[in-house]
Amino acid sequence: MNQTKKIDKILEEVKKKIRPDIKVVEDADKIVHQINESLKKENISAECVKGGSIAKGTFLKDDYDIDLFVRYNPDYKNKDISNITENILKKICVKLKVILNRIHGSRDYFQFNLKKGKQILAFEIIPVILVRTQNYKDAENITDLSPEHVIWVKKYTSTKPELLDEIRLAKQFCKANKVYGAESYINGFSGHILDILIIHYGSFTNLITTFSKYDNNSLDKSIIIDTEKNLSNPLKQLNKSKITPLIIVDPIQKERNSAAALNKERLLMFIDAAKKFLANPDKKFFEVKEFNIKNEIQSALKEVKKNYNLNEKDLHMVKIDIDTLEGSKDVVGTKVLKAYEAIIEHLQLNDFKVLKSDWKFKYDEKRAEAYILVDRKISRELMQEGPPTKTTPDYKKFVDKHVLSGHEILFKDGRVYAMVPRKFLDPKSFINDLEKKDFISRRVKGLFVR
Repeated sequence: MNQTKKIDKILEEVKKKIRPDIKVVEDADKIVHQINESLKKENISAECVKGGSIAKGTFLKDDYDIDLFVRYNPDYKNKDISNITENILKKICVKLKVILNRIHGSRDYFQFNLKKGKQILAFEIIPVILVRTQNYKDAENITDLSPEHVIWVKKYTSTKPELLDEIRLAKQFCKANKVYGAESYINGFSGHILDILIIHYGSFTNLITTFSKYDNNSLDKSIIIDTEKNLSNPLKQLNKSKITPLIIVDPIQKERNSAAALNKERLLMFIDAAKKFLANPDKKFFEVKEFNIKNEIQSALKEVKKNYNLNEKDLHMVKIDIDTLEGSKDVVGTKVLKAYEAIIEHLQLNDFKVLKSDWKFKYDEKRAEAYILVDRKISRELMQEGPPTKTTPDYKKFVDKHVLSGHEILFKDGRVYAMVPRKFLDPKSFINDLEKKDFISRRVKGLFVR
């Protein structure tokens, strides 16, 4: 079997495996109907519609996240549509015997979970103002135009229904290779980005074949996708802050780069996965593995031993359990990410050589976990910089202080230095000390280093 046939065979098998049960759509329609009946009863000029992948028909098997949008007539522009929506949903949730959660954001939205057999359907209800594509500039909130993105996708999938399977393939591939999710603590591919990319390239195979030709150097020049040809020169017409390695001109809001939140690291991970799949096709590239810290560490150890020619005894293996603060998933996740990045940064600033690390956010459990592999080799002393030798009072004070402490004094380029014993030779003790710092304590509830 040649490579092309092998790839086609694998993709067909994956497509069948990830196709969803349309019963979920029926369950969503029942809630939509209840909300619309309540809106009508209260004489509220609004309509609830399905949104996201459930509306587009691109959701994956066992994906029970359901987005609903309550689209208010423009006359409600100056009213608190979040409060109006909450009053409607409260009554419905009482009947359903479920708990309604209000999530604070640029415009508050709502969540509740509904049990259906063994399944938990996670509903997210977002109040928006009705804005059509032709009047996209009237949108006050980015979510106002989300239902229009559904219409745009369906314009293409209605004539080419095979695109639905291709979009699902792209989602599954990105999830399996840890590059899916638009949340600011992930900065990966959103469903919206993948919709556009598949519609633009026509298939998952075309998408990964094209992207496999890129590398770190070629990303210095942005990849530009403008399916609707909305802009003549995106590099000049888009805001400079929105110029990123991948530019996807939004089909609805032409001044928006839909891929602005996708960072270079995740893009390179996607490119690398595409290259590896095309070189050695295997279904494992579509298998989403649950983050298991023991397995992750074992895999990291193998990689580090191979890349750095080190043994386990040459390494400090640090595991961190993180208790998270209260708040929305995106806000809490971003705080954990910043704390994790600060730990890595300060380890490196203090001459600890970080060889491999990763973390996983578990919002429902109100915690996160991380591991860090650090080279044991570290000097017992650090060179502390002193003043120029010409500044007599400061120079003398510095020298006297360190001589009194028994520190070795060095001179280099007209400046004095002292060899000072390190306070920390063990990264675990160092991280425990970091926990007291404001840039950690204000972002997480606590760290447990082991």
